[in-house]
Formats: sequence, structure tokens, C-alpha cells
Amino acid sequence: MQFKKGKAEDEIVSHLGEGTELKGELSFTNGLRVDGSVKGKVRSEAVLEIGPAGKVEAEIEVRRILIRGEFRGAIHASDRVEICKDGKVVGDIFSPCLIIEAGAIFDGTCNMLDRKKPQTKESAPAVPSGTSQNAPAP
Repeated sequence: MQFKKGKAEDEIVSHLGEGTELKGELSFTNGLRVDGSVKGKVRSEAVLEIGPAGKVEAEIEVRRILIRGEFRGAIHASDRVEICKDGKVVGDIFSPCLIIEAGAIFDGTCNMLDRKKPQTKESAPAVPSGTSQNAPAP
């Protein structure tokens, strides 16, 4: 008996082929590859792959995403985001890991910090101008 490396969710078992257009909300359990067009919201704890012919305009929440085609919108990936050499991303990325291959296009912002963590003293907000940190409280 042979065991596969990695999680079962990493395996691509579903495919939206070229010429397919989906508008609305999309959720899936195991890996999905998109070579068609998706507009809307995408949610999954698995891997999403946007193929070379794929065009996605969405708000995405996935574990991992691999982009070989075009993406516009916001990506929230709990594991990582990979933009391959032919990939194009216009939008915002929220992920602890971002990999961009040479030749890829990324126009947007990336936040690699976990927004759910409490602020520490080092990351506490700055004191507003016009007030002193040493001044006694009124």
C-alpha cells in the first residue's frame, strides 16, 4: 500500500474547464482547478489552482492558492499564495506566505501578519500628535 504525501485537500479533483463561466458563491471540499471564468466569492479549506486560461474576479478564502492565470480581488489564504511566472494578480493578499516567481505580475498589497493576534507593546498604536506619553492623566 502506498501513502500520499500531504493532505487530501491538496489533490485537484474538480475542474472548471475553458468556456465555463460561474457567477456567485463557490465552495468545495477537495482541490479545484479553474481554467474558465469565476466571479463572486470562493470559500474552501482546500487548494485552489487558477490555470493558465483561468480568469477569477472574486473574494477568496482558501487554505492555499496557485495562480497561473489572472486574478482580480482579495485573497485570504491560511497557508500560502503562489503566483507562477505566467500569473497575474491585481488586488490584495492576506497570507502568512507569499511566493512570486520571476516574470509574474503582482499589483496590490500583501499583509502577512495575523490580524487576529492581540497587539503587543511593540506594535501598540502611536501616541496621537499633540499629546505626550509622559504627561499625567487628567
